[in-house]
Amino acid sequence: MKLHFFIPLPLAIFFALHAAMGGKIAIEVKDRVTLPEKQITVGDIASVSCADPSLVERISGILIGNTPWPGNVRKIERDIINARLIDEGINVNDIAYGSTTSSLVSVESITIPGEYILKKAKEYLQARLNHPDREIIIESDRPPRDKLLPANEGIIRLEVSQIDANKDRGNVQLIVHIFVNDKQHLKIPVFFHIRLYEDIVTSKRKIDRNDILCTDNLVIRRMETTKLAGLAFNSVEDLRGKRAIHPILPNTPITAEIVDNPPVIKKGEFIKIFIQTGNLHVVTKGVAKEDGYSGKIIRIKNIDSNKELYGRVEDSTSVKIVF
Repeated sequence: MKLHFFIPLPLAIFFALHAAMGGKIAIEVKDRVTLPEKQITVGDIASVSCADPSLVERISGILIGNTPWPGNVRKIERDIINARLIDEGINVNDIAYGSTTSSLVSVESITIPGEYILKKAKEYLQARLNHPDREIIIESDRPPRDKLLPANEGIIRLEVSQIDANKDRGNVQLIVHIFVNDKQHLKIPVFFHIRLYEDIVTSKRKIDRNDILCTDNLVIRRMETTKLAGLAFNSVEDLRGKRAIHPILPNTPITAEIVDNPPVIKKGEFIKIFIQTGNLHVVTKGVAKEDGYSGKIIRIKNIDSNKELYGRVEDSTSVKIVF
């Protein structure tokens, strides 16, 4: 009597696949690979072989993850590979691995030297600070490190900006932006120290408080103005007739903070007082109760009425009453 065995179709397919795969899939992991920036597949990091070419293609195309950023490595171990194989319905019991247990993946890259980044930043400063009357020294003791970008990214360009665009001396910080195909990939800080030397007016000798400046006590010298506080003068003529606010030692840069214009009317001086109301014009005598500068309001005293008034200084001898 013949015995007939009936195996359901799904189980038949399973046993057929198992028979084709069982113990016959060899995966030899590569110790180290360098890839273009992309998603990593099993075939990128390992050699796959078995009797079924379509199965080799299927396993080789299984995705594992993304390549690392340039300059870094990604370690892919067997456990990661097994997890991806299981996700794709591959029985890991049918896999025979070689002796290598993991693969170190790096990405193809190009190097932008730190010296090139520094050069671009310095060129930006030199163009912005260009001044015929200044000697500019740009120093840097902290050049940036070399930067890596994926080799297959596209068109690379650098743009430079300054954190404080108004600062033209001392310590300054720039940012070098690296764009790839108009998309910003990196922002790199670059630091410089800017030293300035200028021809400025300095004191030739000691100048006492309230002294009027003249060519006899001023001289133009080239000096470092990097740390100079205040606006320095580069012309003696611009200072002629100005007054020292406080004593000035020899070889001191003359800045706007240490000089002013002397008053055109001094406290206690007799003046003419002009009064105008409608068609009435009156001129009388007065005395200044404080120093007066041209166009400024000062307190005065009418000698005839003995009253204190306020008027605008017109010139060195006259004040117009303000109502």
